[in-house]
Amino acid sequence: MKYFRGTRVIARYFLVCFIAISAFSVVAYGQSKIVYLETVLMYNFETLDEWLPISNSSRFIFRGTRTNENGVDFTYPSLRLFASTPAGMGNRGSYSTNSLGASVSFFRKSHNFFDLVPAEQKIIPGLVENLEVWVWGGNYNYTAEMILSDYKGYTHKLPLGSLRYIGWKNLKANVSSHIPQQEPYVPRARGLRFLNFRFTSSPEERPDNFIVLLDYFQAVTDTFSETYDGSDIETKLGVEAGGATADQYKRSNGEEEENNNTTQAEQAQ
Repeated sequence: MKYFRGTRVIARYFLVCFIAISAFSVVAYGQSKIVYLETVLMYNFETLDEWLPISNSSRFIFRGTRTNENGVDFTYPSLRLFASTPAGMGNRGSYSTNSLGASVSFFRKSHNFFDLVPAEQKIIPGLVENLEVWVWGGNYNYTAEMILSDYKGYTHKLPLGSLRYIGWKNLKANVSSHIPQQEPYVPRARGLRFLNFRFTSSPEERPDNFIVLLDYFQAVTDTFSETYDGSDIETKLGVEAGGATADQYKRSNGEEEENNNTTQAEQAQ
């Protein structure tokens, strides 16, 4: 009996120690990293000139005009605006009046796919946690994904899921911790560049008359800018680096706002 009591006492002792060490770890390490999550609107799909004509690498895509069974001519591939937005957007719906529709048709069944490319491939500020976009599905057996590049120029595919549903859905892609978003050396270039959406069909799906609509593409990202003794030097080096790195440091340093104020003052004079 004494042996079993002693065993229980030792077990309780180790359990208390484990809980204490875990709590200390959370306090000492878990709170050391400051995170400032911000929602950033990437694309609102309000105008056609925001997007380039549909690009693709499928040799089976149809280009031209087809007449349907009712005698109506449709041109493929095509982009057009719909004066309709998802009801589920809530308050964000006030920032959107249109959605973008993309229509394609292929010659035959296969793993057909096409890309929807923005005219400006934007760099997402900060360290991205997830990306969300509203997608209207017509019950086609297609899948959607986002393609991004990191600061090294390597591309990464983020799956959004199946489009085999009818109506609007908010599709979300989490950014894996394995995707590098920040260079370890100063100036620490950070940010993922959004390249395009990709839509891929199942080989059993009908090849013609596919349509998909998109609205309100946003990113949830950590935009915290670290300040330390000498961080002004990193900012100066970042601005001198030029390109996307300079834009990042100008944004974090408030230089863009200062330049805008200076320009307005010069115009007033």
